[in-house]
Amino acid sequence: MPEVGTPPYEMLLAVVDFIKREDRADLSLRQLAVGAGTSHRMLGYYFGTREQLLGLVMLQLSQEYMAHYQGRRPDTRVEAVTLVWARFLEPSNRLQTQLLFVLSSAAAAHPEIEIPALTNDLDNLARGLTALGVNEGLEPARSAREARLIVATLLGLYLDYYITRESGQVDDSYLALVEWVERSTASP
Repeated sequence: MPEVGTPPYEMLLAVVDFIKREDRADLSLRQLAVGAGTSHRMLGYYFGTREQLLGLVMLQLSQEYMAHYQGRRPDTRVEAVTLVWARFLEPSNRLQTQLLFVLSSAAAAHPEIEIPALTNDLDNLARGLTALGVNEGLEPARSAREARLIVATLLGLYLDYYITRESGQVDDSYLALVEWVERSTASP
Protein backbone atom coordinates (compact mmCIF):
# COMPACT_ATOMS: atom_id res chain seq x y z
CA MET A 1 0.00 0.00 0.00
CA PRO A 2 1.46 3.40 -0.90
CA GLU A 3 2.30 5.81 1.92
CA VAL A 4 -0.36 8.33 2.85
CA GLY A 5 0.30 11.73 1.28
CA THR A 6 2.48 10.46 -1.58
CA PRO A 7 1.53 10.84 -5.26
CA PRO A 8 0.86 7.08 -5.61
CA TYR A 9 -1.48 7.18 -2.61
CA GLU A 10 -3.36 10.16 -4.05
CA MET A 11 -3.66 8.29 -7.39
CA LEU A 12 -4.96 5.23 -5.55
CA LEU A 13 -7.60 7.33 -3.79
CA ALA A 14 -8.60 8.85 -7.15
CA VAL A 15 -8.98 5.34 -8.59
CA VAL A 16 -11.03 4.25 -5.55
CA ASP A 17 -13.30 7.29 -5.92
CA PHE A 18 -13.73 6.61 -9.63
CA ILE A 19 -14.58 2.95 -9.08
CA LYS A 20 -17.08 3.94 -6.38
CA ARG A 21 -18.73 6.44 -8.74
CA GLU A 22 -18.88 3.87 -11.54
CA ASP A 23 -19.99 1.17 -9.05
CA ARG A 24 -18.25 -1.52 -11.06
CA ALA A 25 -14.90 -3.26 -11.14
CA ASP A 26 -14.82 -4.46 -14.75
CA LEU A 27 -12.79 -1.47 -15.93
CA SER A 28 -9.59 -1.55 -17.96
CA LEU A 29 -6.38 0.07 -16.77
CA ARG A 30 -6.93 2.81 -19.36
CA GLN A 31 -10.48 3.46 -18.11
CA LEU A 32 -9.21 3.58 -14.52
CA ALA A 33 -6.50 6.03 -15.54
CA VAL A 34 -8.92 8.37 -17.34
CA GLY A 35 -11.32 8.23 -14.40
CA ALA A 36 -8.50 9.02 -11.95
CA GLY A 37 -7.12 11.85 -14.10
CA THR A 38 -3.82 10.22 -14.95
CA SER A 39 -2.34 7.94 -17.61
CA HIS A 40 -2.40 4.17 -17.75
CA ARG A 41 1.41 4.28 -17.89
CA MET A 42 1.56 6.09 -14.54
CA LEU A 43 -0.82 3.58 -12.99
CA GLY A 44 1.29 0.76 -14.41
CA TYR A 45 4.48 2.36 -13.13
CA TYR A 46 3.20 2.77 -9.56
CA PHE A 47 0.87 -0.21 -9.24
CA GLY A 48 1.83 -2.83 -11.82
CA THR A 49 -1.01 -4.74 -13.41
CA ARG A 50 -4.70 -3.91 -13.37
CA GLU A 51 -5.21 -6.79 -10.93
CA GLN A 52 -2.54 -5.48 -8.57
CA LEU A 53 -4.17 -2.04 -8.67
CA LEU A 54 -7.62 -3.51 -8.07
CA GLY A 55 -6.12 -5.47 -5.18
CA LEU A 56 -4.96 -2.20 -3.61
CA VAL A 57 -8.43 -0.76 -4.19
CA MET A 58 -9.86 -3.76 -2.34
CA LEU A 59 -7.40 -3.23 0.53
CA GLN A 60 -8.40 0.42 0.74
CA LEU A 61 -12.10 -0.49 0.79
CA SER A 62 -11.39 -3.12 3.47
CA GLN A 63 -9.63 -0.53 5.61
CA GLU A 64 -12.57 1.84 5.22
CA TYR A 65 -14.92 -0.97 6.19
CA MET A 66 -12.86 -1.91 9.26
CA ALA A 67 -12.86 1.74 10.35
CA HIS A 68 -16.66 1.49 10.30
CA TYR A 69 -16.43 -0.98 13.21
CA GLN A 70 -14.43 1.51 15.32
CA GLY A 71 -12.67 -1.17 17.35
CA ARG A 72 -15.71 -3.39 17.95
CA ARG A 73 -14.67 -7.01 17.65
CA PRO A 74 -16.65 -10.26 17.85
CA ASP A 75 -16.15 -12.32 21.01
CA THR A 76 -16.87 -15.74 19.46
CA ARG A 77 -16.39 -17.54 16.18
CA VAL A 78 -20.16 -17.66 15.70
CA GLU A 79 -20.33 -13.86 16.09
CA ALA A 80 -17.49 -13.46 13.59
CA VAL A 81 -19.16 -15.78 11.07
CA THR A 82 -22.45 -13.93 11.52
CA LEU A 83 -20.81 -10.52 11.00
CA VAL A 84 -18.91 -11.65 7.91
CA TRP A 85 -22.01 -13.22 6.37
CA ALA A 86 -24.09 -10.11 7.07
CA ARG A 87 -21.39 -7.98 5.45
CA PHE A 88 -21.27 -10.26 2.40
CA LEU A 89 -25.00 -9.80 1.88
CA GLU A 90 -25.17 -6.03 2.44
CA PRO A 91 -26.19 -4.25 -0.76
CA SER A 92 -23.51 -1.63 -0.05
CA ASN A 93 -20.90 -4.41 -0.35
CA ARG A 94 -21.63 -4.88 -4.06
CA LEU A 95 -18.38 -3.25 -5.20
CA GLN A 96 -16.21 -5.34 -2.89
CA THR A 97 -18.09 -8.41 -4.09
CA GLN A 98 -17.21 -7.56 -7.68
CA LEU A 99 -13.59 -6.98 -6.72
CA LEU A 100 -13.47 -10.28 -4.86
CA PHE A 101 -14.73 -12.20 -7.88
CA VAL A 102 -12.64 -10.27 -10.45
CA LEU A 103 -9.48 -10.81 -8.41
CA SER A 104 -10.30 -14.45 -7.61
CA SER A 105 -10.83 -15.10 -11.32
CA ALA A 106 -7.54 -13.41 -12.15
CA ALA A 107 -5.72 -15.46 -9.51
CA ALA A 108 -7.22 -18.67 -10.90
CA ALA A 109 -6.39 -17.77 -14.50
CA HIS A 110 -2.89 -16.47 -13.76
CA PRO A 111 -1.38 -18.23 -10.73
CA GLU A 112 1.87 -16.29 -11.18
CA ILE A 113 0.11 -13.01 -10.31
CA GLU A 114 0.31 -12.08 -6.65
CA ILE A 115 -2.78 -10.33 -5.33
CA PRO A 116 -2.01 -9.43 -1.70
CA ALA A 117 -5.51 -8.04 -1.10
CA LEU A 118 -7.04 -11.48 -1.42
CA THR A 119 -4.53 -13.25 0.77
CA ASN A 120 -4.46 -10.36 3.25
CA ASP A 121 -8.23 -10.35 3.85
CA LEU A 122 -8.53 -14.14 3.94
CA ASP A 123 -5.48 -14.54 6.19
CA ASN A 124 -6.72 -11.82 8.55
CA LEU A 125 -10.10 -13.50 8.85
CA ALA A 126 -8.48 -16.91 9.42
CA ARG A 127 -6.13 -15.47 12.08
CA GLY A 128 -9.05 -13.81 13.86
CA LEU A 129 -11.11 -16.99 13.79
CA THR A 130 -8.10 -18.99 15.02
CA ALA A 131 -7.63 -16.66 18.00
CA LEU A 132 -11.33 -16.82 18.83
CA GLY A 133 -11.25 -20.62 18.62
CA VAL A 134 -8.29 -20.77 20.99
CA ASN A 135 -10.16 -18.43 23.37
CA GLU A 136 -13.10 -20.84 23.17
CA GLY A 137 -10.86 -23.72 24.32
CA LEU A 138 -9.72 -25.31 21.07
CA GLU A 139 -6.08 -26.28 20.76
CA PRO A 140 -4.22 -23.92 18.36
CA ALA A 141 -3.63 -26.37 15.48
CA ARG A 142 -7.27 -27.50 15.45
CA SER A 143 -8.46 -23.92 15.70
CA ALA A 144 -6.28 -22.91 12.72
CA ARG A 145 -7.58 -25.83 10.61
CA GLU A 146 -11.17 -25.01 11.46
CA ALA A 147 -10.60 -21.30 10.77
CA ARG A 148 -9.48 -22.08 7.21
CA LEU A 149 -12.44 -24.41 6.78
CA ILE A 150 -14.81 -21.66 7.94
CA VAL A 151 -13.23 -19.10 5.59
CA ALA A 152 -13.42 -21.48 2.63
CA THR A 153 -17.00 -22.42 3.44
CA LEU A 154 -18.09 -18.79 3.72
CA LEU A 155 -16.47 -18.00 0.37
CA GLY A 156 -18.10 -21.02 -1.23
CA LEU A 157 -21.51 -20.09 0.14
CA TYR A 158 -21.02 -16.53 -1.04
CA LEU A 159 -20.14 -17.70 -4.53
CA ASP A 160 -23.09 -20.12 -4.50
CA TYR A 161 -25.40 -17.27 -3.48
CA TYR A 162 -24.35 -15.14 -6.45
CA ILE A 163 -24.34 -17.97 -8.97
CA THR A 164 -27.60 -19.73 -8.10
CA ARG A 165 -29.59 -16.90 -6.56
CA GLU A 166 -31.04 -19.63 -4.34
CA SER A 167 -30.87 -17.78 -1.06
CA GLY A 168 -33.09 -20.35 0.66
CA GLN A 169 -30.70 -23.22 0.01
CA VAL A 170 -27.66 -21.07 0.72
CA ASP A 171 -29.26 -19.75 3.93
CA ASP A 172 -29.88 -23.34 5.08
CA SER A 173 -26.26 -24.22 4.41
CA TYR A 174 -25.07 -21.08 6.20
CA LEU A 175 -27.17 -22.09 9.25
CA ALA A 176 -25.59 -25.57 9.09
CA LEU A 177 -22.15 -23.89 9.20
CA VAL A 178 -23.14 -21.87 12.27
CA GLU A 179 -24.49 -25.01 13.96
CA TRP A 180 -21.25 -26.86 13.18
CA VAL A 181 -19.14 -24.02 14.65
CA GLU A 182 -21.33 -24.06 17.78
CA ARG A 183 -20.92 -27.86 18.14
CA SER A 184 -17.18 -27.65 17.51
CA THR A 185 -16.84 -25.03 20.22
CA ALA A 186 -18.94 -27.01 22.69
CA SER A 187 -16.87 -30.18 22.30
CA PRO A 188 -13.15 -29.46 21.90
